[in-house]
Amino acid sequence: MKRVLAAGFAMGALAIAAASNGCTVGSGTGSVSGQLFVTDCWAGSYNLNPDFFAATPNPNDDTLFIRLQRGSDYINFSDGVSILVTHVSDVANAIDSTGPQTLSISLPPSVVPPGVPITPTANPATVQLALYMQGSCRPETPALYAMDTVTTNGAVSGPDGGAEMCNAQTVTLASQCGVNPVPVVPTGTSTITFQSIFNARLADGGDPGSLSAVQRNIQATFDVLLADPRDECPGGLGPAPPCRGHITGSFQFYFERGKPAQAFP
Repeated sequence: MKRVLAAGFAMGALAIAAASNGCTVGSGTGSVSGQLFVTDCWAGSYNLNPDFFAATPNPNDDTLFIRLQRGSDYINFSDGVSILVTHVSDVANAIDSTGPQTLSISLPPSVVPPGVPITPTANPATVQLALYMQGSCRPETPALYAMDTVTTNGAVSGPDGGAEMCNAQTVTLASQCGVNPVPVVPTGTSTITFQSIFNARLADGGDPGSLSAVQRNIQATFDVLLADPRDECPGGLGPAPPCRGHITGSFQFYFERGKPAQAFP
């Protein structure tokens, strides 16, 4: 089924839905920083300074939802990064066999803006990532997504991810819609490298206490280019959406079962 962004696909909604299943209790270490270029909200250096780390596994569909956030308030009032990992068992087995796994990040192929056709993908990404900024940008509530390809200005990132790859120039380059042939512009992609991931299917009777600390460890680094999918050219006829943010980060925490969140006071 085709799903359009206007219908409400958002990482924040996933996090709220996942909260009822119980998740980790928030302790961990990590960082998220880089450059953002968000209209009517932010332009320049950005540092999330996350201090809340949570994960919600679903062994039935083999997924793991990860949330890195500044503070433990509701997503509607916070800044944070949400990450959805699918095929967790395959990722965990690959780590056990060959070590850390570097994975591409993108929206599902079926999630597109209105008027943009779905493009078949032989090997869709197993990780989805979004940056939500409801804390910094109210009353605007923007969310930026890692996509398979975004337009950049051709700048090369430094080791801290601080290079300014997203600015007005990227918007101009990406706005060449309907031109035939499609203009060649600099582009970039997003990746995440998992050193360790929690596989809920290994838990005896669903109890993570039966697993070792190594098996409960969740650890990764990422280098992500963010975009607003609604910036894509009508019909998909043009360059990739412009880069709206470039962030790098890392996180490490252990999965521990917490009390299920209550949806309402």
